Amino acid sequence: MKDKRKSYLTIGELVRKFRKFYPDLTSSKLRFLEARGLVIPGRADNRYRIYFKNDVRKIDAVLKMQRDFFLPLEIIKERLETINFGNMEKDKSGTENLKLLQSDLQKKNDQIGLRRMTADEACQKFKVSRDFLNEMLKEGFISLIDEGGKSCIEGADIEILRIAAELSGFGILPKNLKLFENSAIRHSSFLQQIVYPYIMIRKKDSYRKASKLLFRLENSFLEFNEKLFKKENKKFLETHK
Repeated sequence: MKDKRKSYLTIGELVRKFRKFYPDLTSSKLRFLEARGLVIPGRADNRYRIYFKNDVRKIDAVLKMQRDFFLPLEIIKERLETINFGNMEKDKSGTENLKLLQSDLQKKNDQIGLRRMTADEACQKFKVSRDFLNEMLKEGFISLIDEGGKSCIEGADIEILRIAAELSGFGILPKNLKLFENSAIRHSSFLQQIVYPYIMIRKKDSYRKASKLLFRLENSFLEFNEKLFKKENKKFLETHK
């Protein structure tokens, strides 16, 4: 008789299967993805979550987009709704659509998140004035590097400027963003105290273990902070119904 269990994975089996590729993956994170509507697992007779091939494919796509492209879950969910994960074995168009989506995201990532831009290019692309950029520099959110006599912005600083430019549309100025920096410094210092002993062991793989631990802690902190942040905003809205 065919073992029906081989057609699906339990939540623990799925975490173990993916841990090699996504070291920070936990059962809690899978349940979080479920709560956000990105995947809806089946239920066994004992009510335990079970994940079929289409669920596994979808979770892999979600985790890859988070890891490689740093996309918010809302954006990931919106983009994956166009792909039929449950019919990929019969209809290869789903696989092709997923590959095209990931290729498109990689191109955008290369264009915005990884390469360098001159200060003037950045101002033009994100529709901000040079005064705005100078204010971001003054507040220490971004920095410029010299490349062939031109002032350039690179990597994460480009993304920081992009987000700040979006917020400026709501009247939020660079000086108003200092509260995020102060919070980031406090949270980072707290996490660094946890990770520091691992670095001080001075063994061959101590740096790798410290980096892995810090990455997991960062994700947990971000998830926890997001929940508290949304909880407070929900309370605000409810008081003004």
